[in-house]
Amino acid sequence: MQSIIAVICKNCGLKIWVPAIIQGETGYCFHCRQPIVVPNLSNDASLRIEFKPGDCIDDRYVIENMIGKGGMGCVYKARDELLDEVVALKFIKPNYLRSPRAAQLFIKEAQLARRLRHENVVAVHDVSYTNEGLLFLSMEYLEGQSLRNMLRKLRIERRFLPIRIAIQFTLQILQALEYAHRWVTHRDLKPENIMVVPGEKIKVLDFGLAIAVEESINQVTQPSLTPSQNYPTSLHNQPISSTSHRSSSQEQTILGTYEYASPEQKKKWTTDARSDLYTVGLILYELLSLRSPLDKYVPLMQARNDVSPSINEVLNKALAENREDRWQTARDFRLALEKSFGDSYSEKTVNIIISSKTSHSVSTQNMAFMEGGYFLMGNNAVSEEAPEEEVYVEPFWIDIYPVTVAEYKKYIEETGAPLPRFWHDPMLNGPEQPIVGVTWFEANAYAQWAGKMLPSEKEWEFTARGKENRKYPWGNTPPDTIHANFNDYLGMPSIVTMHEEGKTPEGVYDLAGNVMEWTRDYYLFYSIVRKQPDTVPNPPLRTVRGGCWKSSPTEITCTARKGLFPESQLNTVGFRCVLPAKKV
Repeated sequence: MQSIIAVICKNCGLKIWVPAIIQGETGYCFHCRQPIVVPNLSNDASLRIEFKPGDCIDDRYVIENMIGKGGMGCVYKARDELLDEVVALKFIKPNYLRSPRAAQLFIKEAQLARRLRHENVVAVHDVSYTNEGLLFLSMEYLEGQSLRNMLRKLRIERRFLPIRIAIQFTLQILQALEYAHRWVTHRDLKPENIMVVPGEKIKVLDFGLAIAVEESINQVTQPSLTPSQNYPTSLHNQPISSTSHRSSSQEQTILGTYEYASPEQKKKWTTDARSDLYTVGLILYELLSLRSPLDKYVPLMQARNDVSPSINEVLNKALAENREDRWQTARDFRLALEKSFGDSYSEKTVNIIISSKTSHSVSTQNMAFMEGGYFLMGNNAVSEEAPEEEVYVEPFWIDIYPVTVAEYKKYIEETGAPLPRFWHDPMLNGPEQPIVGVTWFEANAYAQWAGKMLPSEKEWEFTARGKENRKYPWGNTPPDTIHANFNDYLGMPSIVTMHEEGKTPEGVYDLAGNVMEWTRDYYLFYSIVRKQPDTVPNPPLRTVRGGCWKSSPTEITCTARKGLFPESQLNTVGFRCVLPAKKV
């Protein structure tokens, strides 16, 4: 019986059924009389999947540049001229869709993937054919890197990923699966299919793609493949297939990437969602140990000494040979991992001494814990704040208020330190107002006495901006007098608890307006300090952050910064302190 394939007119949307033997030929729509190219769904090596900048695809997408190339096809950055937005176009090599049925199944799975809308799943916008009959996906374009590239960089640098980040990445992968498993299993999870975007966000891509490729391979006789045939040394993965027998006698295929395949995939059995969870276990092991499944296995507790036994137990269950012994759902896996991490690594109020100059313990009372991590720092629109780049900051505690007059008074009484410049000014010496008129040296001396330190610019901006990339500490709402003391509306510093609406989600007050705050960093262009952190500027200015009660709205953003001589004594400058946290 002759095969029949569907052709959809791109002009009017009419679906027309035609014989498969006319693939690649041009005809005309019965309804609108516009030309139609019948897609070529056979194994036609002549269909090119490489394009150059400026090429127009489907009369809609203009190619900008290639962003990835692998065994199954190519991915390009392109502009959608219809919607005026940047997208990613993924083209599948024709030999992976060898039959009309495989192509139809691919479209069906792409339509399912298009309905997946989750913050940890790469959004699929559309599936279509080029004029030459080449199938492609239009997807959400992401700035970032693959998890594989991140792991490769860490291996080169011989640097472990912090436990917290490895766990957070895994939790986000599991959240994506928890959502998607209601409709589809992935079956080809691997670091190449996981994107890391700024703010420590994870996006999983290629849901459903493996099913269509498997169907295509089922219809072509192929020998079973072994790891040695396909993966002698490379970490760049190609899809693998091997024949298997399901409950019926019909020959079937299991598709995946061999080193990340579950035991049942390698044994040529049927698969379900638990195969994905096994692969997540392999990825978690790699995140923690930097050892891929191709490397000689080393128990995690031997690979590094900062992994808790409870984390190791969760991992071992995920990697159980028998799927009945594994986590049965992504939700179960996620909850167990969250609990084990929380029980073993949760931060609590601590009393420590970090300076020999203080004789008393240091409490984290009235401080907020900041977990640190990767975040965007800087602002490309202002030269003094550029470039905007993703940077890393270690965990720390930070004062929820600027140091007050009352707190500074206690310091003076205990140490005999000189009085600040405006100590007797009734507009500036209220006990709950921030202390002002102190030099950088005086602020630093107080921090040492308190057993703390002045914040770095990274610590200060991380607190104000967060991983959410806020424009102001409270969010992106323009400033007003409910949120901040600025534009000289009070004519003096306010008490530190006055602007509760302007605090960060973690409860840190007055990071916009009221008083600028000394940091421990020299005032340098980021392009210099990030490459040569030991550079001392001439003159040796110190950075202040946050704007003050006199500042305009543009001066109280989370990225605003200025340089002052360290001996400056201004009624607009105060400070707060930070405390390094135990590394996780």
